[in-house]
Amino acid sequence: MVMLKLNLFLLSFPAKELARLDRRVDRLVVTEPFIEGAAAKLRALGRPRAVRVRSRFVYQSQPAPGDVSDRRLPPRRHRPPATRMLNPRGIALRFYLIALCAAQMRTKAGGRPSNDLPLIAGGDDTGWIDLIAVPVETQQSGNFSASRSSKKQRQVVSALRSLSATDVQLVHLPKAGKKSGKYEGFQLCDEGGVRIDGEVPDYFVPKATEQTFNLPIGLFTNGWIHLLEDTELAFLMMIAHVSQQSTPGEWIKISSGSRLLHYGIGWDAYEAHKTLQAFGLLDVHVDENRHEDGKVKDYGKGGQTRLHAFRLRRDGFDEPAAATIKNALGGS
Repeated sequence: MVMLKLNLFLLSFPAKELARLDRRVDRLVVTEPFIEGAAAKLRALGRPRAVRVRSRFVYQSQPAPGDVSDRRLPPRRHRPPATRMLNPRGIALRFYLIALCAAQMRTKAGGRPSNDLPLIAGGDDTGWIDLIAVPVETQQSGNFSASRSSKKQRQVVSALRSLSATDVQLVHLPKAGKKSGKYEGFQLCDEGGVRIDGEVPDYFVPKATEQTFNLPIGLFTNGWIHLLEDTELAFLMMIAHVSQQSTPGEWIKISSGSRLLHYGIGWDAYEAHKTLQAFGLLDVHVDENRHEDGKVKDYGKGGQTRLHAFRLRRDGFDEPAAATIKNALGGS
């Protein structure tokens, strides 16, 4: 019965989108061998019940100014940090979330985490490149050789460069002025990132009294963080944030105004609910008065706009990500 539902789900996509999903399965297959190693290294650091993220990472209390719509998203500077760094090819968002997870595994609430992990470690020690799962192979061309570790290091450095950019500032580089090793010993900054009228504070593990939302620990320890796309992560965090302010298990709805002006999430990221539902991470109650592209049926002729309702399925993160996604996308 489950597979029948998922097959019908896939049939709802246009040919162009199905081709994109096929490419996604291909990426999953080459990434899968690296996932368990990264998850095992992270689990070895500790195991909190959830990862707590401050609300300002995904939500800004002041709405974005100007004329905003799904066709015209707020400029990056007027979006919260989580949607300011969306990139289909980079790993900055997932790396920052992994770094938050690692910090909370090693530091008590209220403490400022130290970063004594090198980018690349030797022997049985753990380095930052060990905590990410990306499909890399040793490269040999003439006299030039690039190992897996050096290629993974370049991806981590690229993420840190994005996270430390002046318009983001989620990471501080104490050694930025040095000729070498400038990304070693990076320090996390507060989830709110860049501020217009002040310095960005250091990151401290949230206390119980702070406004936060919880991400399931299975997101990190079961490989989901490595396989979900940035738009899916952004949508999940929006749902987790709204759910944190609601009765447990309650269906939630998010208006387009709130989604755009406060979360910085456009229609493409909103459509992530389809794959998240297929992966068993989200329950969706669909507005039956809408077409597949989201447009209201008979709009202007009496058709009424109603909102989809969502409910986060935290138990879905207890399942292994790779096997679950392959099964959902027909790649098994």
